[in-house]
Amino acid sequence: MAILIIGSEGFIGSHLVQYFVEQGENIVGADIKAIQKENYFQVNSFEPNYDDLFSKHSFSLCINASGSANVKFSFAQPKLDFDSNTLTVFRLLNGIKMHQPSCKFINLSSAAVYGNSSHEPLHEGMQCKPVSPYGYHKWYAELICKEYAELFGLQTCSTRLFSVYGELQQKLLFWDMWQKYQQDPNNIQLFGTGNEARDFLYVKDIAKALYIIYKQHQFDGTAVNIASGTTTSIKDAAAIFYSKLPQTTNFTFTQASKQGDPDILAADTTKLSLYGFATTFHLSEGLEKYIQWLQEKK
Repeated sequence: MAILIIGSEGFIGSHLVQYFVEQGENIVGADIKAIQKENYFQVNSFEPNYDDLFSKHSFSLCINASGSANVKFSFAQPKLDFDSNTLTVFRLLNGIKMHQPSCKFINLSSAAVYGNSSHEPLHEGMQCKPVSPYGYHKWYAELICKEYAELFGLQTCSTRLFSVYGELQQKLLFWDMWQKYQQDPNNIQLFGTGNEARDFLYVKDIAKALYIIYKQHQFDGTAVNIASGTTTSIKDAAAIFYSKLPQTTNFTFTQASKQGDPDILAADTTKLSLYGFATTFHLSEGLEKYIQWLQEKK
């Protein structure tokens, strides 16, 4: 049977398609883009209905890689963020329940569910305390996955992604660093203090982790952190990024903070490691590949 990837044309989804095909899997993609492609289904963005998809085709796994990943947007448009990150999960699981209850389901959640916790590293058993609508909506989606596992016997899993980066990404930290470098490499101002820290993971390692989870996880409605297990300050990450560019740079930090952005997100990756996952790309290597893509895109 095939594997269905919702959001197959997006940043993470397109990498999942490539990686899973390389593993010999039969992939079917679905997204809102109106394109002609083999094994691809367009989703109506205004009235998405997955009944036809699940009633007419057989899938062993559905991965939901769709949704919004923008904290600022979630404050400005909480309803749209809810529809994108929570309601979509309900619709997908209801379609699976009605037509293909044996199909496994992986939802891409976020470390934002943890909030601004003082505890580190963050492990899956911790209480979720989101500090943004985005974090809450991802958490609600996790609860829906748990609901459908415990009450309806579906095989579900939530994967809490930490700071993902790589080719095709055109937003968030490293994209912002690139945009400011192009404007004026000698006067780069980055948000925050520089002491904030994240666990960065290259997008191809995300695909690898998800494939391992597909093969190893019990699909009992529980969550799994997906991260490298290494925390890097924003200041150090910026230094690595700019050191790989041809022009000398000078960057400073505004000392301001953004609403809904935690100071530190450090992951406990014990569960993922027990499944046999180890990173293939360290931050320096992943950034080299990302920068190469950025320069070619330019």
